[in-house]
Amino acid sequence: MDFGEILDKWDKSQKEKPKQVQKPAGSGKKLNAPSLIEKEEEKQARLAKKSVPQKQKEAEKAKKDGELMQQWLLRYGVIDKDKAAEEEREEKLSEDMEHVKYMPAEATLDLHGMTRDEAWITLDRFVESCQKRRIRKVLIIHGKGNHSSENPVLGGVVHNFIERDYRLGASGHPDKVLGGRGATWVLIRPDKED
Repeated sequence: MDFGEILDKWDKSQKEKPKQVQKPAGSGKKLNAPSLIEKEEEKQARLAKKSVPQKQKEAEKAKKDGELMQQWLLRYGVIDKDKAAEEEREEKLSEDMEHVKYMPAEATLDLHGMTRDEAWITLDRFVESCQKRRIRKVLIIHGKGNHSSENPVLGGVVHNFIERDYRLGASGHPDKVLGGRGATWVLIRPDKED
């Protein structure tokens, strides 16, 4: 059943209903018009007077209409507005640097003992893997270079990698407990294909 058939059934059901006569537009409220409370009481009284078979017919019609609606929804889908609003809210929160700073890292990479080239390749694979798994924040441990015979190497490699890679966003150093200047946290941007 496609939307056209559903629309035809709806049109047919509307034609079967008795037509209501439109009242001419007046200059306002009539003097003896019932109040809202009186209208509600009249409505309740009418509902109480309805016969059981008529209520059953209405219930069956509502069920049939609901099935048509369900068929249409299953075929054409619906956008989950709550989910979209939640994602938008999460995006705004992640832009708040205080929130990002204290957000826990979802994955960690330790580069200790690697050369520049090894570290670069490992970083590229790690970021790709994390992006596919929809990980937002990672911690990269590169060390301070205390045990290096030359100047610290890996910290500079990580910094350059973060600046050049389009998949990466904000970054910073964590608290001393998590590595201080010997580590770097970085946000991974969501994959555009998602």
